[in-house]
Amino acid sequence: MRNVIFFPIFLLGSVRAVDYYGVSVGELSGSGTEGEVFLVNSTHLQILDFKSENSNLPPVPFVLISSTGQKSVPKIYKYEYSPNGEWLKKLVSLGEDHKTYTRLVVKMTGSAAQWKQFAVVDSNGSILSSVNLDKKPPQPFCCFEREADMGLFGEYGIISDPIEVLDSKTLKVPRFSYKASQTPDGYFFAGTGSEIETKSGKKLAVIGKDTVDNICPMLQDISDRDMIIRLAENQTIYDIEWLSVFCVKYSHDFGHLDLGLVDNEEQVPPYMPEMRSAEPTKSVQKSC
Repeated sequence: MRNVIFFPIFLLGSVRAVDYYGVSVGELSGSGTEGEVFLVNSTHLQILDFKSENSNLPPVPFVLISSTGQKSVPKIYKYEYSPNGEWLKKLVSLGEDHKTYTRLVVKMTGSAAQWKQFAVVDSNGSILSSVNLDKKPPQPFCCFEREADMGLFGEYGIISDPIEVLDSKTLKVPRFSYKASQTPDGYFFAGTGSEIETKSGKKLAVIGKDTVDNICPMLQDISDRDMIIRLAENQTIYDIEWLSVFCVKYSHDFGHLDLGLVDNEEQVPPYMPEMRSAEPTKSVQKSC
């Protein structure tokens, strides 16, 4: 198999993912503190529905604790929702957000392997609640293949290397070729069911070419190119059964590959939106 390179999970996009958060390492409880902590990957955590009734909190009320007692304060980001998409906002201070249920992303110092515990602390450094970081972080999955060294294969010269899963909503199609100029239209298309047809799947955005609101057909020939594609709204890798190169005009499958992961068996990193300093602006619709 050809060498593969995994990309970081923080890729452009504004789709709200299906409820998959990563590997749960436990719930924060006690001292008026709530929230469930998940490993996103080897360097990030996320806290779902974090809330603390404690008013005596430092600006960043979290610490990472090693097996030798060494402590480090991580960087934190707030998971924001807006009409123009989701995004991660860097926080210098949690401020009043601790009073309401908040979704947070935590960037660890170093990697998860260095730390034994993740804790919530008050301004005196006393631990209010903690969880152990004793589980394996999610990893990209490699690979889905039709046969050795082959992923997609089909009509009009369609061929690729085995398909990689970078995160729960992002796939890499390495060394993809397709004689698109010879077809009416062609889209990456993913869905479920034994019949691959218009109503059984959804168009996928090609990162760098499309936006999630404006997906254009592939009309020019593609040769030996790495393609990064984003699953549609309300899709994750755990919700689809196949990936196709599909002609929408004639509802025709040019070639597909069967997929299938079970989230409690193969846990990949959850999709994370882009880290930004301000809310995303509305994308301008462009004609294809």
